[in-house]
Amino acid sequence: MNAACPNQQNLERRGNRFQSKLAGLACAALATLALVQPLSAEGLAGRFEVRSADLELKDGVYHLNARIDLPISDAVRRGLTEGVPLALEVDLDIERVRQLLPNSRVAELTQRYHLQYNAVSARYILRNDNSGQQESLSTVDEALEHLSEVHSLPALDKALIAPDRRYEANVRAKLDFGTVPFTMRLLMFWVSDWHRESDWYAWTFQP
Repeated sequence: MNAACPNQQNLERRGNRFQSKLAGLACAALATLALVQPLSAEGLAGRFEVRSADLELKDGVYHLNARIDLPISDAVRRGLTEGVPLALEVDLDIERVRQLLPNSRVAELTQRYHLQYNAVSARYILRNDNSGQQESLSTVDEALEHLSEVHSLPALDKALIAPDRRYEANVRAKLDFGTVPFTMRLLMFWVSDWHRESDWYAWTFQP
């Protein structure tokens, strides 16, 4: 009888430790959820759209300029300061307009940007994923302002454009929070506001 008592005590101690671990995991999950919930509930505080866009000819190459409305809420700004990354994708499609046939595609381009806070430098790093170039910005508002503007992005060689033809250009943007850490993704898998896509912004031009 006496020999069995220590084993029972050990089991009780193990059970208590297991319960403590479960409680700790539950607290961690709740803390993460506390961060995610306001972000998911208030992802974009307005309409996400391409406000304006044009193609500018410089040195024999058409460059894309575009302005994107990013009505990001204060909750998302807080998430960015906690290290949650934000990705923006800009799609450009250029077609030759034809009267009796479907338009023919001349060029298409996808440009990707990645914004994330670096706690070591206390700066917001905006990276051009296509070229690898980076900008270091001091505030979240400054970083979002830079992210919302596309300047002089090489898009199309002039040699591919016929001077006597009419063309249509289309631009859209996609906003993605899907690269958040795995533990956060588990808690926000049902949230659609973390993945947004704008309508196409279209205009015609003739060289």
